[in-house]
Amino acid sequence: MAYTKIGKHTVNAVRFVEIVQVFVRHGFADLVQRAGLHKGWPGKLLRGMRLMREPLGEAATFGSRLRSALTELGPTFVKLGQVLSTRPDLVGHKIAEELTGLQDEVTPVPFERMRPVIERELQAPLEALFASIEHVPVASASLSQVYRAVLKDGNIVAVKVQRPNIEGVIESDISLMETVAEWIKEYLDEQRIIDPPGIVEEFARSIRRELDFEVEARIAQQFADNFADDPCVVIPQPYPGHCSRHVLTLEWIEGVPVDTLEAYGQRNSDPAEIARIGCQALCKMVFEHRLFHADPHPGNIFLLRDNRLAFLDLGMSGHLESGDVQAMTELFLAIFNADSEACLEALLQLSSNDEPTNRALLAHEIAEYIAFEARVIVAGGQIARGIELAVQIMRRHNLELAPRFSLLLKALATIEIVGKQLDPQMDMTPVIQPYIETLITSRYSPAQLLKEIRVHANGYLRLSRQAPGDIAHLLRQLRSGRMKVHIHHEHLDKMANTMDRASKRNAVAVVTAALIVGSSLLISTNTPLAKLGIFGYVTAGLLGIFLIISILWGKEY
Repeated sequence: MAYTKIGKHTVNAVRFVEIVQVFVRHGFADLVQRAGLHKGWPGKLLRGMRLMREPLGEAATFGSRLRSALTELGPTFVKLGQVLSTRPDLVGHKIAEELTGLQDEVTPVPFERMRPVIERELQAPLEALFASIEHVPVASASLSQVYRAVLKDGNIVAVKVQRPNIEGVIESDISLMETVAEWIKEYLDEQRIIDPPGIVEEFARSIRRELDFEVEARIAQQFADNFADDPCVVIPQPYPGHCSRHVLTLEWIEGVPVDTLEAYGQRNSDPAEIARIGCQALCKMVFEHRLFHADPHPGNIFLLRDNRLAFLDLGMSGHLESGDVQAMTELFLAIFNADSEACLEALLQLSSNDEPTNRALLAHEIAEYIAFEARVIVAGGQIARGIELAVQIMRRHNLELAPRFSLLLKALATIEIVGKQLDPQMDMTPVIQPYIETLITSRYSPAQLLKEIRVHANGYLRLSRQAPGDIAHLLRQLRSGRMKVHIHHEHLDKMANTMDRASKRNAVAVVTAALIVGSSLLISTNTPLAKLGIFGYVTAGLLGIFLIISILWGKEY
């Protein structure tokens, strides 16, 4: 939906009022206070419209109230909550666990409104595309609805259709989030690890990718290819001829959620075996394929028959580079071997920050973690608990997990929890340890060492070719006196902007005062120029009003 700049700001203002009303109604006046939204133009706007009072008392928020507020605010905020549920390093484990329970279920849109979307996207009448299609969706989420259909060749499929105009709603909310995030950043303590604009940017990338069903079709095909030779794991195959940006057609999977324990006898399956297969499948995704399902909760894993399972809803997936897998391998190996120094280096590799605020204190805390907790965790096969404690240590030391690692750790913790629901005696350690050992062994194999030598040799060769020219260029710059050194201070720009605004306001104030004094002198004379004094008063009054407005409402002048 195209808006003019003024129209866009108007829509943002209306939506902003609605959002704050919902948060205040759910007991989050304290959150408004923390974010600084009771100050400046947002607070003036809300209090002026009698939509918010000045918040009082200490801040005290809870994940359950946050979940309720996000649910009421609609699809964009439900998705934001789901993304935050993968970031316990930012919001804490208690809130992350509460947000995991966000239900993305809404009242379905009538089929009469969804039919034009299918026909427009697939460029054909519905009767030419399917032999039949059910008009009642089997699932209805905030972004899309899923219908059961039969293709012309008789294959049963699931047709996922994006809700009409949902992209416009999402983009409008993202625009508002970006504005509010920048505002909140100014009122947060600079030593906090939370970066509101960064979180919004990460969320925007995630949801925009999720809105593109062509991307999800390619991901589903990649997963299907990766598990083509595994008889125990099924991935629904996409039908490219029936897929587009807003319509996704996949193989229909006949099954039940994997935590439906009463169905195992009828389906000739063993819960303990399914738990092992599910955990092994995710480990294979991470350590072999480097493409993993980021949300393997029971609703996204179906039990089939004869100890087989299927992974569904691959829209939220994560990808790892080979270096990322090595970092995870080193972390688990350090925990298994009780090596605190290696554990410290591995955690720093997982972080997007450069260095902790106090490396010695962090090293001491990790040494205690390894000595007193890691051994018990490994012995009990509680990988999820080990991950939770490691992330808590990072959080206390202002270390932020890189987003891809947040997804990975969340996925590993979720699959272990699902596994223990099926088999309380399941031990994740013997499942994950063979993959760790295989990766460590392969790292020092002759073929891998030869590959690394070749890569490094090429790098050194390029450096040897470039270095003489670069050194000669630097020497020429020094001899000619054209060498320049640029120094950037993080907070210098902010101070310079503050001084610049202050000097401009002082200049306006001096001019205003001069006009008032000059006009007073002119009026006191009996010359024809006395009338100019009135004009001077008017000009001074306008400048004064402008100065007051700029101080109370503006930031740039």
